[in-house]
Amino acid sequence: MSFKQIESKKISEIVREQIEEMIKRGDVQPGEKLDSVVQLSDQFQVSRSAVREALSALRAVGIVTIKQGEGTFVNNYDFSSVLDPMKPERIISKKEMLELFEIRKIMEVGAAELAAKKRTANHLISIDNALQDMKHASGENNVGESADVAFHLTIAEASQNKLMLDMMNQLSDTLRKTMFESRRVWLFSEKQTLERLYEEHELIYAAIKAEDAERARTGMFEHLTNVEKTIIKGLES
Repeated sequence: MSFKQIESKKISEIVREQIEEMIKRGDVQPGEKLDSVVQLSDQFQVSRSAVREALSALRAVGIVTIKQGEGTFVNNYDFSSVLDPMKPERIISKKEMLELFEIRKIMEVGAAELAAKKRTANHLISIDNALQDMKHASGENNVGESADVAFHLTIAEASQNKLMLDMMNQLSDTLRKTMFESRRVWLFSEKQTLERLYEEHELIYAAIKAEDAERARTGMFEHLTNVEKTIIKGLES
């Protein structure tokens, strides 16, 4: 009896993960209805009870809503819940990932431009320290991710715009919960990609150090665009 319960739990978890991946890829959009339990059971070649358990787990964390007699619907993505670090992690779809990068481009490109104009010597030291931590980080741990966060937050600090820094601090929680795990998987898995990532950060630092606002702005935009393309490609693979 115990062995069967464990086995069933493992199957339901696999089904839950597969449904999450469908939502991430955008196969099912927020507000749309999932296939029926019978259809999902046939699709995944598992028992209906395993599908029901998977759907119950997704409902428990707010990813779907089960309406009696109507079916299971994908919930709209609640961005505010991600911004609150006290709330549980939520999955993020391709569409919402793109929206996050739109926000980052608006905020961080401007922050880099301001930092080039207003940074102090101490700001440069902090940015360089984060850059060196990234350089020596291993892709097998979260050191590089933490250094990456520090790099971007210090640039926001160097902008000497308090509201900008507050907004970036809030956004950093979102990045940690929804994007940095993807970056660890898709960006840090290959040494060549990690080196390219470091070089992009180095160019941004050099522009800020040289007080070249236009080059800092362009460097940040190109960096975020490259990261966005890499992550979206990973979500689609």
